[in-house]
Amino acid sequence: MYQCLTTFSMLWMVDPLTEYRHERDVVHPLTLSFMRRAYWVQSSMLSCRGVGWNFQVANVPPRLYVPRANFVYNRLFSAIRWYLLADAVQSSTIFLRPHGHVVQHCIFSLARFGTVITILAMQFDLLSVISVALGFYEPHDWPGIFGRWSDAYSVRRWRTYHQMLRRHTAAYGKRACRCLGLHPGSWASSYTQLYVGFAVSGLMHCGGDLMVRPAICDAVLAVVRKAGIRYPHRLARLVGYAWVVCWLGFSTPWLIEWSVKVGITESQRIPFSIITTLFLPYVGSEAIRSAQEVPLNVTAWASASVTTDS
Repeated sequence: MYQCLTTFSMLWMVDPLTEYRHERDVVHPLTLSFMRRAYWVQSSMLSCRGVGWNFQVANVPPRLYVPRANFVYNRLFSAIRWYLLADAVQSSTIFLRPHGHVVQHCIFSLARFGTVITILAMQFDLLSVISVALGFYEPHDWPGIFGRWSDAYSVRRWRTYHQMLRRHTAAYGKRACRCLGLHPGSWASSYTQLYVGFAVSGLMHCGGDLMVRPAICDAVLAVVRKAGIRYPHRLARLVGYAWVVCWLGFSTPWLIEWSVKVGITESQRIPFSIITTLFLPYVGSEAIRSAQEVPLNVTAWASASVTTDS
């Protein structure tokens, strides 16, 4: 789906050869040979965040201008750290199988979401290590995939998460505003971009995003500001972190359940687990197998929600 959106965008929304530029371009792309021009266009297609291009998305972490050896060492250490964290999260899901209670489903879904984050970060670090070590790219071509987690104190400020999809979510949102004649910076333009962006993201995830969540957050903040309520900065951050965790815990089960039904997240993402290997003799393979056989279905989660609400 991502490639379909990329193809549509580059065929109908922009003219790459005249509008796109990379920081290392020394001549106009139209003057390049066919093979080099094809490589140039392919590079622009595969650059999800547009690092080094004039369409680089917002909120990309700072670029690193460090020696190649230091970069490889630090990223390799980071990949090992992400692997151990992914192993811990994946192993915990074996024994966190929900049994019908909504809280159990939320915790389990957040743990599953954690495996997505850790695996994505580990793969990114390993690719950056290989490409930089072989001399294909420079360290500053690989800014970190995630921002500071301390910035994730509201759903709208979820810039901590990777910006791999923002190129299209922002582009389609801005194009929709231009088609509707909305003034940039206006309330209508802001929320049109918001909902179009989440719709595109949901299309790429095939059912992943609940678009109402940033609107609820904005509405609450607007009411607080209008009422003139004063609050400590640290307290506001703590409330924001709690809100993000609660909302992700509430909305993620739907994504996880739909994914499990088609067999995506039910498979073990790490083929070799150090934690399971070390603790298997103490826990027993039969206990692990029986824990994995606990069925996951959205009906149980929905029933638990109704029971809790009543």
